[in-house]
Amino acid sequence: MNLHQRVVLIAGPMSTTVASIVLSLTRLGADCVILDPDKSVLSSFINQINDGHEVNSKFGRAMVIQSDFKTAEDVKDAVGRAAQSFGGLDIFIDALMIQGPTPMSYDGSIENYDGLIDKHLKLPLMLTQNVMAYLKSRKRGRVIYLLNQSPAAKIKLDIVGAAVRSGLINFSKALARQASEFNVTVNTLSIALTEEYILAHDPDSKTIKEAMEKIKVIDPYMKVTEADKVSQTVAFIVSPMGATLNGQNFELS
Repeated sequence: MNLHQRVVLIAGPMSTTVASIVLSLTRLGADCVILDPDKSVLSSFINQINDGHEVNSKFGRAMVIQSDFKTAEDVKDAVGRAAQSFGGLDIFIDALMIQGPTPMSYDGSIENYDGLIDKHLKLPLMLTQNVMAYLKSRKRGRVIYLLNQSPAAKIKLDIVGAAVRSGLINFSKALARQASEFNVTVNTLSIALTEEYILAHDPDSKTIKEAMEKIKVIDPYMKVTEADKVSQTVAFIVSPMGATLNGQNFELS
């Protein structure tokens, strides 16, 4: 696979999964811009990738744009800066997944509902709207939304998060039809049990091994979805080989 001269916009805070995706895509030649609402991306990570490009020009470059992305103007400005930095946009990956538990309270409170909707649904939609203008003008592109797929034992803890993010599945299917005339594909990737999801649901565990031991008491067949498995799947979907994949929800476990 070759993604040379492709520019990728990835929205989401730094995590094992996001880091793996960026490393994988830059190794394939893509330039990556990370939109980081949590100000979690370390400069050392960006420097590592750019140092690799200096050693081998076939590798892509990386940069990060950090902002709260609260307003439509913030989003428009960030997408514009990303496009200007590397000469356009070709791929958009929404990695604004909800990692922590979001159970529904029955006492009448609606704690942080607005915050969840703003960050994990409204922001991806605003980013999509701005990115699509670039993809339409280039008459090519890829859009992927990453979602967490809750295991049976955790579903009751993820009720609100599921309501916020699951709408992106039907949204992407509708957008895929609209964008197909511009050679833009739109898909979702539902991922089971990433390392960051497991640790966010078990803050008392200090390591992923400790957290998995607890989970396997409930289900001995449960296993972590490795970050490199996610990045390899994403790389395939956004590559020329993924041109026929459109309007689909892929499940990865």
